[in-house]
Amino acid sequence: TATVTVNPIPSATATPTSQSICSNNATSIALTSNVAGSTFAWTVTQTNVTGASASSGATIAQTLTATTTSAGTAIYTITPTAGGCTGTPITATVTVNPAPTVTATPSSQQICSGSITSIALSSSTGGTTFAWTVTQSGVSGASASSGASIAQTLTATGASPGTATYTITPTSAGCSGATIVVTVTVDPIPSATATPNAQSICSNNASSVALTSNVAGTTFVWTVTQSNVTGASASSGATIAQTLTATTTSVGTAIYTITP
Repeated sequence: TATVTVNPIPSATATPTSQSICSNNATSIALTSNVAGSTFAWTVTQTNVTGASASSGATIAQTLTATTTSAGTAIYTITPTAGGCTGTPITATVTVNPAPTVTATPSSQQICSGSITSIALSSSTGGTTFAWTVTQSGVSGASASSGASIAQTLTATGASPGTATYTITPTSAGCSGATIVVTVTVDPIPSATATPNAQSICSNNASSVALTSNVAGTTFVWTVTQSNVTGASASSGATIAQTLTATTTSVGTAIYTITP
């Protein structure tokens, strides 16, 4: 007798045949064949990607990193072997999407109570979207949302500056990038109190009006309109102390308009 054993030519199946992953994540491609006992070896060509390498096994599990702000590819060419017979190579393509970055302009902001924030969000990776959460202290009006700019009307709730701290996450092609933090300081609107708010003095005497505010560090400026009086002038300070003189035999007035 003469026996000839004829081994079949194996074919390879990659599951999946194409895959999209985020940068710094691992591939997961299972390799199978119609012929029991088949083994698999592969070569690879990578573009704008690092981490891919030629190897062998039943699974392609390699951590790939995008090297630019655009998507890269790793194309694996897989060859099955069984009983010393080599099958037709197949390919499996892995697209590696970069982790997007986010830039906030400005990176921090100081506004007056009742004003609108104006923070533009951008990324070097095309098609990136942005979402944010927020923690506010001594402020109302800030809320979690999404978009290409943060434009929210913020109000200080006390007499001291408050803050709204935004944590912004960029996302592109299903991949999330590192978060950044932007802090908005909201200064309260000061009010002015004049003590006294009305005063009667004799001609050639000095006014004595103390100026205070609910907000620490407030400064005051004033303009003045005088009628039948001389000596009043626009100025600034914490006290209005000006020597006023009546110019007629009738009572005159100096009306100060004070801005804190």
